[in-house]
Amino acid sequence: MASLWRQDAPANLVELAVGKCLIAEMDDSRRTEIGLLTGTKEQIYKHPRLLRSLRFGDDDYDGHVYDMVPALLGAQETWGAPAPSQDIHTRFPRLGMVADFIDLPAWLALNEPDLYGRLFIDDDVEATLPDGTVLSEAESAAVRLGIAEMRRQVERIRRDYATDPEAAIGQAKELIESACKTILRITGDSDEKHDVPGLVKQTLLHLGLDPSQVDAGPDERAAKRLLGGVTSILNGAGELRNARGTGHGRSGADLVDASLARMAVGVVLPTVIYLIEGWEAQAGTPSVPTQELGAPSPAGADVGGTLRHETFGEGQVLESATTRHGTVVTVDFGPRIGRRRILLRG
Repeated sequence: MASLWRQDAPANLVELAVGKCLIAEMDDSRRTEIGLLTGTKEQIYKHPRLLRSLRFGDDDYDGHVYDMVPALLGAQETWGAPAPSQDIHTRFPRLGMVADFIDLPAWLALNEPDLYGRLFIDDDVEATLPDGTVLSEAESAAVRLGIAEMRRQVERIRRDYATDPEAAIGQAKELIESACKTILRITGDSDEKHDVPGLVKQTLLHLGLDPSQVDAGPDERAAKRLLGGVTSILNGAGELRNARGTGHGRSGADLVDASLARMAVGVVLPTVIYLIEGWEAQAGTPSVPTQELGAPSPAGADVGGTLRHETFGEGQVLESATTRHGTVVTVDFGPRIGRRRILLRG
């Protein structure tokens, strides 16, 4: 999983971080590569002082690099003009591309940890929605159960919950379907014809968590109410998606209130985790934390060993350094990709 930009990351600190990394890491060859990647090669080579100050080690080199940062990031505003948006991805359309090229999170974690902390979120510390929903635990549950699609759904919720509530609710409903269908498939009770209420009912019955399976008594009454709430949450999310979420063409429907979307996602995720933990308890499978998906395994961080990355493939670990934000490894991925710094957490 890639490092996540903070929603409140200040644009000036983004430019500062990119500039610092470029100053420390770039040479003529890499500068040509980033120019070609961002379509700014001509601007770089026509800059009156940038390359000359680099070659001769002039004192004004750093300032010229900072001059070029907005162009590299695709910023449209000129000096002194009002910014088109406070959102950094809108202000800097090529931010993700440039950050990936220069391995910005890893470089900052290694060299500027305070600046890293101001710009990025550490998933192991702050992997929560503002309403307290722990996304990383849902991802860990998906790994344990082997649900690749559930991982993608959680990532889409992370992406959409604040800016696209209909999409977030749609993903929450699909998350319920993925978890129930996977549990039922593993146990041999799969029935793809069920809608969400049918899937939820069948899953709860199989796990012994349906309210009808609870005996009478004071404690049992409380359990019955809670399990009835589980059913209501999961079925309600499916109904909300059908009424207001993505997935069905509609005309004139009111948009979902953002607070309702956050509430729906906030109760669906822990409820889905509860289903998975219920299956694990029944199957005797321990619910142990797992390495977050998408990130290379820290077990591969030994110098001289190999490390597999979902984007770059397999490479050899050349260097390893521990930072307060995780382990930064330098990996040689071969002649086409070259050496990349990777920040490992977990």
